[in-house]
Amino acid sequence: MIANAKSGKVRYSQTESARGMDIVRPSLTDFSYLDCRRRTQLIREVAVRLQPGTTKILLDIGGRGKPYAEYFRDRVLWHFVVDIEPGASVDFVGDARVLPVAEGSVDVVLCTQVIEHVPEPVRVLQEIFRVLRPGGTLILSVPAIFPQHGSPGDYWRYMPQGLAWLLRDFHNLEIQGETGTVGSLFLVFNMYLYVFTGPWPWMRRLASLCICPITNLLGRTAAAIYRGDQFASNYFVVATR
Repeated sequence: MIANAKSGKVRYSQTESARGMDIVRPSLTDFSYLDCRRRTQLIREVAVRLQPGTTKILLDIGGRGKPYAEYFRDRVLWHFVVDIEPGASVDFVGDARVLPVAEGSVDVVLCTQVIEHVPEPVRVLQEIFRVLRPGGTLILSVPAIFPQHGSPGDYWRYMPQGLAWLLRDFHNLEIQGETGTVGSLFLVFNMYLYVFTGPWPWMRRLASLCICPITNLLGRTAAAIYRGDQFASNYFVVATR
């Protein structure tokens, strides 16, 4: 079913917990707090909708560290990670464009903030479609407005209509902004601040401690009043195979 995989049982090492804390439980002093916090909420909501016992295999693409594993602990039997680099939590090293997984063998694919780093995202989505069983679930997160970042490259940004076209073979497509229109204004401000202070680590640290808590709290409050999706820094997608 999955070639050269180690045990995919959900497990929690100290390294995985530390890695996951940054993404799952961001601090108010984090520049990307607003999106990370909202993304975690959305993933948790999708995980709750999965039927325990009938959902057996989750494939986490680019999920080194298994940061969201706790939300699938009682929902899936096996949580496999494929990543381009080896690691303690990586079950097998591979390219998302050629997944070493049998057709129709996976119940859930989790792919967060990955396909912007692949020059051929269509091939990745085709592979996801291939390995998902009919009725299987895709959980996808992609950037729309975000600074250049990551390795080995940063190639793409996505909009709702473009995502709908790329995922046209899927069903029950749900697309929403992670932070929403108003919250994204504050998050983009944080990102500009992060980039601007890059040459001066002391200034970045000062901005993180003194400015980010204010902008993050304002962003949370504003997003609670009005969310909207017209201007979103990242988009979150749930789709059915």
